[in-house]
Amino acid sequence: METFKIVFGDNNTEIQKRSIEKLSKTIHDAIGVYPPCEKYSDKTTSEENCINIYLGTKANNAYILKNSKSSLTIPESYYIKVDLTAVIIEGYDDAGALYGVIDFYNKYMVKYNYYGPDETAKNFLTTRQKMAEFECLSAPSIKERGLWTWGHVIYDYKGYLDNMMQLKFNSVIIWNDYVPLNAKEIVEYAHARNIKVIWGFSWLWDTNCKIFDMVNTKEKSQEIFEKYEREYAGLNADGIYFQTFTELKEESANGVLIADAATKFVNETARLFFSKYPNLRLQFGLHATSVKNRLEFIKNVDNRIEIIWEDCGSMPYSYYPQNVSNFEETKRFTEDIALLRGENDKFGVVTKGLTYLNWQTFKHQVGSQIIGESDKNFIIDRYNKKIPFLKYIQAYWITSADNVYKIIKTIKDKKRGNASVYALVEDGIFDANIYYPVALYSEMLWDANSDIKTLQNQVALRDYVKFV
Repeated sequence: METFKIVFGDNNTEIQKRSIEKLSKTIHDAIGVYPPCEKYSDKTTSEENCINIYLGTKANNAYILKNSKSSLTIPESYYIKVDLTAVIIEGYDDAGALYGVIDFYNKYMVKYNYYGPDETAKNFLTTRQKMAEFECLSAPSIKERGLWTWGHVIYDYKGYLDNMMQLKFNSVIIWNDYVPLNAKEIVEYAHARNIKVIWGFSWLWDTNCKIFDMVNTKEKSQEIFEKYEREYAGLNADGIYFQTFTELKEESANGVLIADAATKFVNETARLFFSKYPNLRLQFGLHATSVKNRLEFIKNVDNRIEIIWEDCGSMPYSYYPQNVSNFEETKRFTEDIALLRGENDKFGVVTKGLTYLNWQTFKHQVGSQIIGESDKNFIIDRYNKKIPFLKYIQAYWITSADNVYKIIKTIKDKKRGNASVYALVEDGIFDANIYYPVALYSEMLWDANSDIKTLQNQVALRDYVKFV
């Protein structure tokens, strides 16, 4: 049986450390022994019956610089090379090395696991005399791949973010009534896993879609800006996501055209932000229901603002994954909004059809709280209650996944991958379990070029992917 040694480059960033930890655990889970790890130097040797796994980038691992023939040019991309004597897992950057480690299992180790005639699992690392040769260069199809969730239904923030990392997600939008008391800890933990954190809060909006005075908003703009400075500016987060008064089915409210009023209000408020924080990332969560026939107004939203569209039609924008009616119309609308403000439009979407809040039992928070530190027994109990709902989601994803993939491909093609695509995944115990629909979704975002059946097969084989 072969043994293994991890030979890393610099490990002075948190993401580099995660790569080493993840690879070490991957090898341990396969052979039952943690491999020795050492930093590469001129004294590094290749021992008999031991395969060195060289991990890092050309910038931080001299062995990779000297021996890798790759030509990585895209952030977060990776190159894996396996031959009879060594393994190279190279990233374009630290994130690429981390994702290379994750896909070393997904695309290599899983591929060479098999079942014998006695139906006993065989692991190639413990049964093969030599490593099977393998080569893979991979890069993300969608630049920003993330999840959207209310914060109070993250029950274990470390588990939630760890599972995001495992699926190569790199951004999360967390919406809450109040800033969590442990917001800084959440941001720090996410950043160590190459995950951006975007905090969400209302710009004149609430869950009752209350109608505000949409004309006299100047005073409200100042209040929103002061709220940001008072509560969010010091959190070291990666941006702000906001919603305003577009979550209505009607085009007008109190005689005011919503698309026109929302655009003016958003631009007016954003000017306050950009005048002091010119590089601040602002995401406008825009519900298409009230503006879909009035895009000429939305086209005038400040180009510095990233519009994140939702409720754009049937699956994958619908809460209900069996809703595939009018799909071609949904696809055409996606094409229209992707280029609404030009090819360089800061554009994204939130898709649904996965887990979401039970609005029949929803209650607003009454103040700032610690989030994501629930007792394990609570999480287990919550999972048991969610099983019927998770089964429902899973069943329709098995038959409707192709519609999701077509929308992702459309966005990839229209935006050349330069988009932000988030899935609504909340109150589904994703903290504790990686479910097949979410895992398949994440792989669609990473690889929007393969056949859907190929992705379905690859994802289903992974041992961390759960079917309910």
